Formats: sequence, structure tokens, C-alpha cells
Amino acid sequence: MAERQNPSRRTAEKHVAAGKQTAPRRDTIEKQTPSRRSDVIRCENCGEDYSITYKRCPFCDERPGRSGIGGRRAAGGRGAVHPVQVIGLVISMIVIIVALFIVFKYVGPLIFGDKSGGQGSSVSTSQSAPGSSASASQPGGDASSGGDVSAEIPQVPVTSLTLNKSDITLTANEVFPFVATVSPADAVVTWSSSDDSILKVEQDGTATNVNTTGSKVKVTVTATAGDKSAQCTVYCNSAAGSGTGTTTPSGGSGTSTKPSGGTVAPNTPGTIINAGSGLNIRSGPGSSYEKLASAANGSKIIILEDTGNGWYKIDYGNGKVGYVSSDYVSVGN
Repeated sequence: MAERQNPSRRTAEKHVAAGKQTAPRRDTIEKQTPSRRSDVIRCENCGEDYSITYKRCPFCDERPGRSGIGGRRAAGGRGAVHPVQVIGLVISMIVIIVALFIVFKYVGPLIFGDKSGGQGSSVSTSQSAPGSSASASQPGGDASSGGDVSAEIPQVPVTSLTLNKSDITLTANEVFPFVATVSPADAVVTWSSSDDSILKVEQDGTATNVNTTGSKVKVTVTATAGDKSAQCTVYCNSAAGSGTGTTTPSGGSGTSTKPSGGTVAPNTPGTIINAGSGLNIRSGPGSSYEKLASAANGSKIIILEDTGNGWYKIDYGNGKVGYVSSDYVSVGN
């Protein structure tokens, strides 16, 4: 018969066995908490251990006792700033600065308007000293100043200048508009008359015959633009001496005789005189009318009507009708 064991003894043995299983071994405890080696330094920056033979941490290149940027970990568990992050920050700042420059330089004037006051103009002027004068030359003229010239405007050279007439005859008080064709078209044209008491010329080219001398007078009209000029010869009839008399056209030696009273009867024959290379026959009683034909010097005509303003309505052959200046017609010859 097996020997019965004491229950209290069995319980005590179980406790002893359990104590042997749960109690840690001394050598295990010593391994879990090893003592820190005296030949190793722990980096304060990255937390890595390295030999004391190194003057700097081989992991983050940090000296002992100094924490800085560049390691894999910062002391206290905070992440260190990477060089790539620094470069990205610098690039972002540059992009922002460039964007602001573009906005203020190009977009700003479109939104708020250009308030530069013409500072971008290609013509630059400077302030002159007190007491000095400045002048800019006009086309066809010279600029002069008592002091230094403080404003200079570049001039575009004129390449051509022509008039709509080269010679013309005006009756008493007749007005004729001269037209100048100039290149470049924006060049300034100035007008002048060789005798203002006979023919007045406005600066828009309008000429007025104011001759009261009692005889025909030759006047020259000149248009000027830059270094170019054009001229027209104007024969100005007089308002006085409209009765019987003799007139000698400029450039000729013949005479034109009118009957007493100054009016030529219809269908009176006449002869072209002192016309030189020919006399213009026009569509109306004035030199501003269209030229229809030209009558040679000595040509025979029929005076159909005396207009009373220095022009004859004539038949110059084959029923063709036109107008010629009475100064170039000898009546009854």
C-alpha cells in the first residue's frame, strides 16, 4: 500500500517548484542591465555610441558635448533639419520674390494704370538752369538759344515736297488753296509769298490775290519742309484799271486790247498771245478749274462771253467751249 503523503507537505513542495520557475536567474539580470563601458561615448545629437578614440561622432560628425544639425536624430527625440529641406526653403523664397516682382512690374500697371507720367518716353528732357533758354528746331528752321539747349527732339528728314500748281493766274480778289504733298506726311510745311501786298498766303496754303496796283504782278509762292522747298509762280491781276487799257503778261511783249467799257461783245474773234509754250483752257472761269486743253501761241479763237472777272468763255474749235485768261487774248485780231 502506497504511502500517503501529507497534503500540507505537497502544497509546500508545489510552492517551492513554482518559486524556482518564476524567480529570475542572477546571470540573466546582470546581462539585461549591463554596465556602461568607459571606452564608449554616446552622442548627444544622434544617440549613437562610438569609441572615445574619435574626436567627432562618426554618425553625425558632432563633437562631444555639442548638439547641432546634421544627425539622424536630435537630442531629446526631435527630428533634425535635413540639408535638402534648407535648399528647398531657399528655392521657395526665390520663387516668391520673382513672382512678386512680375506682379508689380507688369500686372500692376494694367490694374492700377500707368502713373509714370511719361517717364518711359523715348524723348528725354532735362531741366535747364535758371536764366537759360532752350529751343527745339522746327522743320525747315534753325534752332538758336542764348544758353545751353536742354531739350533735343530728333527730326525725320524730308525726302520730297511738291505743289499742286507750278504756275497760275489769279483774278482780282480770287482765293486759291495750294496743296503740298510731302514725305513723310507728318512733316510741317511753312508757306511764304514774295510780296504780301500783292498775294497773301496763310500757313494752311490758302492764297488770296489782293493786288490793287492797276497792273498784273508776278509773285512767287514758296512752300518749305525741312531742307526741301517747292515754288509756284502766280500772276495776280489787279482790281483797278478795268476800263480800256493795255496789259502786258509777265514773260511776254505783246498787248491785249479790250474795247471801251471793258466788255467784249459775244462772238468776237481773238488771238492767243504771249502764251509761251501754250495757254491752258479750263472748264470754268478760274485757274482752279480743270484743264481741258492747251492753245498754242497765235491760235485763233472766238470769244463767246466776257465773264467780267478776267476770263473769256471761248470756242477753241469744232464747237469746243472753255475758258481762258483775258490777259493772253488779243481781241479783234
